[in-house]
Amino acid sequence: MNVKHLVAALFTAVALDANAALVVGQNYQDSDGKHWTYIGNYDVGAGPSWGANPRLYSAIEAATLVFGALSGTKTYAISTVDSFVNHLAWYDGYGDGTHLPTYNMYGGGVALAENYLVDVGPAGYNTVGDFSAYVGSDRAALGGGAWNHVFVSASAAVPEPGSIALLGAGLFGVYAARRQRRQAA
Repeated sequence: MNVKHLVAALFTAVALDANAALVVGQNYQDSDGKHWTYIGNYDVGAGPSWGANPRLYSAIEAATLVFGALSGTKTYAISTVDSFVNHLAWYDGYGDGTHLPTYNMYGGGVALAENYLVDVGPAGYNTVGDFSAYVGSDRAALGGGAWNHVFVSASAAVPEPGSIALLGAGLFGVYAARRQRRQAA
């Protein structure tokens, strides 16, 4: 095996490791090294229809509403980015769009903790200062694209495809070197 083939195998492995977007069923890590399996996302502005007093939701509660209750010791995690789990979420504040990802008349995106929940006035989403990660559709136009990515705690670490490809390239290199040594002897 010549150097040109080894370099090609290495570049192929690196290319397989480049994730452009989240993949359902694939594992991702948080800053503590914990593994989470990606299951989907939801738009902050796609929440239930407004009632007289809509309920407030943390991002974790919204994930439970959208994806269902988890069994056993499984837990949800939320992320605002598509490369790792940052445990932050986009929220819409009543009369305030500062915690949505895009700049708008209220300012720019500032993500909050995935379990953030504030209800400052009467119960429900009805007072300036209330924040919810899942609100009625009238807010979607204001923030636009406020997607919270949802993960479930993974039971075991699963190697990424790039890691497997690098391992395969290394094993192939060892095999090729041994074969070349045998032919030279």
